Amino acid sequence: MKTVAVLALGLALSVPADELRYERALPDEVAGGRVAFEPDGAMLAHTRDDFADLRVVDADGAQVPWRRVPATQLGRAPASVLNSGRRGDAAVALVDVGSPRRFYERLELEIAGANFVGRVTVRGGDRRLGPYTRLSTTTVYDVRGAQAARSTTVVFPATDFRYLELRATGVGRIVGSTVLGQYERPELVRRRFGSVAGPEEARATVVTLDFGVAGVPVTELDVSASDARYDRLVRVEASVDRDVWTPVAAGRIRRAPGELSPRVGVSSRSRFLRVRIENGDDPPLAGVRVDAYGPSFALMVEPGHPPPLRLLYGSPSVDAPSYEFARLPAERPTETLPPARLPPERANAAFELPAESFGQRHRWLVQAALALAAAVVGIAGLLALRRRA
Repeated sequence: MKTVAVLALGLALSVPADELRYERALPDEVAGGRVAFEPDGAMLAHTRDDFADLRVVDADGAQVPWRRVPATQLGRAPASVLNSGRRGDAAVALVDVGSPRRFYERLELEIAGANFVGRVTVRGGDRRLGPYTRLSTTTVYDVRGAQAARSTTVVFPATDFRYLELRATGVGRIVGSTVLGQYERPELVRRRFGSVAGPEEARATVVTLDFGVAGVPVTELDVSASDARYDRLVRVEASVDRDVWTPVAAGRIRRAPGELSPRVGVSSRSRFLRVRIENGDDPPLAGVRVDAYGPSFALMVEPGHPPPLRLLYGSPSVDAPSYEFARLPAERPTETLPPARLPPERANAAFELPAESFGQRHRWLVQAALALAAAVVGIAGLLALRRRA
């Protein structure tokens, strides 16, 4: 019985190294368990959803349990919209964030109507009757066409004012709002890419991003320029081969004194993204910069295993692991290493291609047998017709 138990334990700790195509080392500080790491684009592209084929092994070859970094996001807090109406050519409203006090830095508005481009100025105060302090002005929009885009998120420096006074031009009535703080947004990681020379266009500035592999998730683009003032439409297209492009997002970028522009929301796992800034009859913007962001997939390992640690991954069929470490409560890491800190990916020397079947090794013989069988069936059919005749 004891021998069977030891054998079962050995099987439970085994790693299917010959079925995993890629490997890479982990920085030694990760082995302590309090430092997490962000997978890079190659690892995201070559692993399955939820990292079902990921295995970590220590210096002795034993399997090391791992887990996703636990989230500590707070819930979204609805805010009361009071006195919503119009004052002249502007929509106005008073937002009551409520109590207790909390820090927040974004306001998601519900704006009636469609096909608009407007600006929302936000002022904050501790008392309903003021005084109020100007916080920011943000462009909001609803763009319809081949690719629809809508952004009604107002951003401003972090504040704990209870009341926000809104004045919006170019939009309809403000009917609802939600406040969000710094830690209530999905944690995003800057995605690295190479720039690819794109086609020059007379009325547009085009920037093409190459993430190296398909499968890198991108959810936001921060598009900016060094000009002091601008307000322009941005369209985003995605492609896997730079031959066929598909529209995936649209938005506006704006810069003016005291005004902030939200990032352009996208949803892409393509290798290439093409960002087109519509210049119209204005001169091209100077110092155009594009930063890409995607969701965090930070991982941490169980402490107490001898370094160096290695990552093994890249199989369509390996069963997902089941670790007690991943189910127990865990503290957040003291540090998360960015994707650039991971050593380069390399081929796993122990990987073996699945053995080919007899038919795969002797395709010519199978084809000849099929042809012979077809000929036999044809001859049998002719003989049957002659007998009937």
